[in-house]
Amino acid sequence: MSGIFGLMVNDCRKASVDTDVREMRLWNLAYGREGEEVLDNEEVVLGCCLEKLSDKAVRSTPVIKEEDVYAVVDALLYNHDELEEKCGINGEISDEELILKTVSKYGMNSLKEINGDFSGALYDTKSRTLTLFRDHMGVRPLFYYVSDDFVAFSSDIRGLIALSGVDASINEEWVYRAVAGYSSISRTNTEYKNIFCVKPGSYMTFYFDNGIKKEENVYWEPGCRKIRFKTFDEYKNKLRELVTDSVKRRLDAVSGTVGAELSGGLDSGVIDILIHRLGRECVYFSWSADVAEVAYAERDERLIIEDICRQEGITCHYSKLKPDYGLESNIAQNMRELGIPVEDDGHPALRYAFPPYINTLPICGTSECMRKNGVRVVFTGHGGDEGVSHRSRPYELFYNHEYYHFARQLWSLTHGQKHRITKTLKSMYNELIKEREKLLKPFHMPFGVPELLNKSFAGQFKEKDMPRLSFSYSPIEYIKAGGSGNRLDNVALQGAYNGVRYVVPYLDYRVIDFAVSVPRHLYLKGRKNRYLFREAFRDIMPKSLYILRDKQENSTNNIPPDLEWPDKFEKMKKEFAGKLDRKVWERYLDFGVIDEWLEKGKPSDDGNGQADNILLGVGYCAMAQNVIDKARSSNM
Repeated sequence: MSGIFGLMVNDCRKASVDTDVREMRLWNLAYGREGEEVLDNEEVVLGCCLEKLSDKAVRSTPVIKEEDVYAVVDALLYNHDELEEKCGINGEISDEELILKTVSKYGMNSLKEINGDFSGALYDTKSRTLTLFRDHMGVRPLFYYVSDDFVAFSSDIRGLIALSGVDASINEEWVYRAVAGYSSISRTNTEYKNIFCVKPGSYMTFYFDNGIKKEENVYWEPGCRKIRFKTFDEYKNKLRELVTDSVKRRLDAVSGTVGAELSGGLDSGVIDILIHRLGRECVYFSWSADVAEVAYAERDERLIIEDICRQEGITCHYSKLKPDYGLESNIAQNMRELGIPVEDDGHPALRYAFPPYINTLPICGTSECMRKNGVRVVFTGHGGDEGVSHRSRPYELFYNHEYYHFARQLWSLTHGQKHRITKTLKSMYNELIKEREKLLKPFHMPFGVPELLNKSFAGQFKEKDMPRLSFSYSPIEYIKAGGSGNRLDNVALQGAYNGVRYVVPYLDYRVIDFAVSVPRHLYLKGRKNRYLFREAFRDIMPKSLYILRDKQENSTNNIPPDLEWPDKFEKMKKEFAGKLDRKVWERYLDFGVIDEWLEKGKPSDDGNGQADNILLGVGYCAMAQNVIDKARSSNM
């Protein structure tokens, strides 16, 4: 996998191309350091910082060519041999060249048959068109910006923000959602109004015609066909076959010792057991703190991790209670090597110009541990909840027109009780009226602080227009809304700047498509949710993992109070608020509330108080602003 970037420009933009290339190269170099190349043919610039993750992988030039088409591609393929056979190729060929051969021979819609993590850009010298494309689920990032004068694209969003002429105005809807507490997931939008992601499972073509025009095509959507077998065992065996094959293909595609997250939940637990049983040397890592630092708590997730380790004869590394994200950390050293200045002090999210992603610091800590243990590729259980291990609820059956199974499910929950019919009818009423109302209304998170918003700005938005969280009753809608995006962009970025790459077996498009296309009642039986997935892997799970209802990070309950936290809280308040230019941000935020918070706000004992939530809201905005400031720093 690699970092790719480029431009398509008209005459007005050509004078700044050299500067543009330097900026984009700087922010993409972390994604690949085994060769780089820039093609400049006057109208288009294509750049690639190349990386290979297997000693057996065939090498190619960073910029590749097929007849009239030049391309830069970021790719790790999992059906390389099948594609070679389809294209009639007998000799050795790289993943990047194979993608170009496939689409050249069979058209862009043949991307549907490519199993891998990929993104790319093709420039056709004959038609003078630039085409950007991305894998089915958006595992590999690709951002773009378009104006009347030029199109720019980059694996790293900061490679676009750094360019002069790019309008990096803050996305106002993102500000509202992030601060007010509504979901801000999206398949295409970013924190910046005019910078977008290439939609997963699609390709878009740009061409000059009185400015720049764009045509977008979708080559794949999940769940377009229903899958129906005769028996439960057929569903169970097929799911197991697909997940196991997905893990194996990813192991075969990379060399050396791999790493894997181990959280104590179903998703990571199954992947890690499969990796071990497929015979691969692996470093296992948990975000939870080491027992040597934090004693076991009731229903501690680390007890399940230990059960897995004991069963499989493996060892898990744990996070440090106070991880080091300072100047001696792996990410700091990597950034200095790349030529990106790193400040001596300050919050890590600001120091390293992290976008406002979720779980940034734990992911950074995982990557740091993996790299120190010689790992280049990390397996994550992320994406299981997208639909594969799916946490269903009764309303999902009704929503998907499985009325018989809806009634049967609720009837089963009253087994052995008096007045069973009455209780079942009450349960139906509760699901179809009360729970349905909750599920179909916009999802509001508990840490939102709408009072932090400027009232006139907030008045432009209506709750009814905010997104629902379809996670528990429609996996297809959740995927189409972009449920994976934030986490995937984050692991791509954190992995790159720590020298590792993440792979996501549950987001193999074949696995996702099967899991969301089978009958929904298979995921719910009595009081067991995630039923199909549990049964598919029951024989390899320790009992504690199999019976787990909901994973909770209960180990945090035993973390001793940080006596320095009030002082750290005060420092973070000033640091985050100080990042915001009042003349810019007063349109969005109420600085009266912020000033009072700066003077009087104190952290709560549980981290869920008003002052804590304001810190989070201001922090999101500060991180979005900081990315602009750092990317456009005159020192770059």
